[in-house]
Amino acid sequence: MKAGDKIMTRADISLGEFVKQLTVRIHKADLPMPFKDEAPWHLLFYRLKQEKLAGKPAFLETMRFDWDGSYPRSQELSNYIHALHFTGCVAASNPSYDHMSLNPELENIWASQQLEGELLQFVDHVMDRVKSDFAA
Repeated sequence: MKAGDKIMTRADISLGEFVKQLTVRIHKADLPMPFKDEAPWHLLFYRLKQEKLAGKPAFLETMRFDWDGSYPRSQELSNYIHALHFTGCVAASNPSYDHMSLNPELENIWASQQLEGELLQFVDHVMDRVKSDFAA
């Protein structure tokens, strides 16, 4: 960590930064990152919002979900996932656009962000869920 770098805490991590941290870890674990079918992302974040765990990011408390379809859906999460694709941070290959892959240069930058202890433990917990929910 360089001088002046800030350690990210549960209070100040944003949805976007949290998704970036998950994306890096999902990529390193060689797990699929759904793109076309967003349901696993939305279900994961909905469940996280419901949980009472140490290190839970503050943004989850105010995250909104609509039940207009077959699963709870967050417009903010959907917008962010698509923004990662539109800006070239992740790629979703033709013809199916089923899964995303992370830009290797961004992986190194995003992976360099330091997380404080409780937040890091929470992210580890989330990755346990991702391993079962995204691999299915």
